[in-house]
Parts: sequence; C-alpha cells; structure tokens
Amino acid sequence: MTEDKQQKFTAKVRRGLNWVYTQAHGELERTKAANGGKMPGFNAADLADLDAALLWIDQNKEAKTGA
Repeated sequence: MTEDKQQKFTAKVRRGLNWVYTQAHGELERTKAANGGKMPGFNAADLADLDAALLWIDQNKEAKTGA
C-alpha cells in the first residue's frame, strides 16, 4: 500500500471511529442508567474492558474540527 493510500485509509478509519464512539458510548450509558449502573450479562472485568475500549476509541478517533 502506498503512503498516500495508507493515509487515506487511516483518515477513513478515524472518521468511522467517531460514529462507533458516539453509538457505543450512548448505548452503554443508556443501558447503565436503565439498570442502576450495571450491564446485564457483564461482570466487572467485562465493563472495565468496555470502558478501556471506549477510551482508546475516544483517543484515536478523528478530532472534531470547527468552532
């Protein structure tokens, strides 16, 4: 893969992470709120993994531009 194609691919992935983060974070918060902070079928380690994944996505998604 050429450098230009690699940069375009990386940019597309980062833009896609914005959508993934918005959807996953919103759903996680709604589910936790509806269940008193718990997620049915998830233990503490699973929730820690989800939180870590969302943190990684938040740090690696394309930054929102504009005022």
